[in-house]
Amino acid sequence: MPEGDTIRRLADRITARFAGQRCVRCVTRDPRLSGVDFAGSVLLGADAVGKHLLIRFDDGRTLHAHLLMTGSWTVGPAATESAWRRRIELWLEGGRLTGIDVPILGVLRTVDEHTIIDHLGPDLCGVEAPDLDDITARLQRDPDAPLAGAMLDQRNVAGFGNLYAVELPFIVGVSPNQPVGSIEGLRGLVGIGAAVIRTNAARGPQNTTGRKLSLDEHWIYPKRGKPCPLCGTRLDGWTEAASPWRRASTWCPTCQPLEPRREVDMARARRLLALHPARREPSFPA
Repeated sequence: MPEGDTIRRLADRITARFAGQRCVRCVTRDPRLSGVDFAGSVLLGADAVGKHLLIRFDDGRTLHAHLLMTGSWTVGPAATESAWRRRIELWLEGGRLTGIDVPILGVLRTVDEHTIIDHLGPDLCGVEAPDLDDITARLQRDPDAPLAGAMLDQRNVAGFGNLYAVELPFIVGVSPNQPVGSIEGLRGLVGIGAAVIRTNAARGPQNTTGRKLSLDEHWIYPKRGKPCPLCGTRLDGWTEAASPWRRASTWCPTCQPLEPRREVDMARARRLLALHPARREPSFPA
């Protein structure tokens, strides 16, 4: 599933390519969009709130999309996928915008966008920096919830997906299965997570190591069964079907032991992210 940084970059690409352009043709192939026609409307821009994409037009309508696990957008050139997969196609003055296999699509009044995003927690990749104390408090509302499950609950914080629910616990040396109420220094993890995802939203690749910054580079995602890159222990994990939060997971039993209480290891995090530009983000703990 695309994460908050990916959707933020998508929204920015759509805005940069098409903002201010008129839609000259609109084709929909989704029954939920039956009768919808954006032809004649001007695309004002796109925004992202968590994993929700909002494409706004000058007639007061917003095209809402959520990609879940299958969706994508082609921005600029004509899409080459089969017509039945092209759920919506917009011909704009400077190119084409096509939604491919988008599982959640809808149109609503722009003034009503709040009805689909009000339940979300603070947006990690929004224009304004997120409130780290608010996020930390939200994550701890259910102290028995496993860390990864709490991170993936978009009511707590909007934008983290499974990649970050695997990588961030490893970076700070805490098991994704650790109950959030038993974690000391959780705000440090939140600050690191906000810094990394906001940096990746600005730069492009989903890089969580600081190495090969032009590529998607990760410590242990998704490498279950392989040696830990730090200690060599075979990485453990959940399959999606077995996981309590219904996402495949990976962790190192040695680096991330499940204990009655566990403290976020900031020295480890600073060491693992020594080369990552996220270190320059204000939210990264000093």
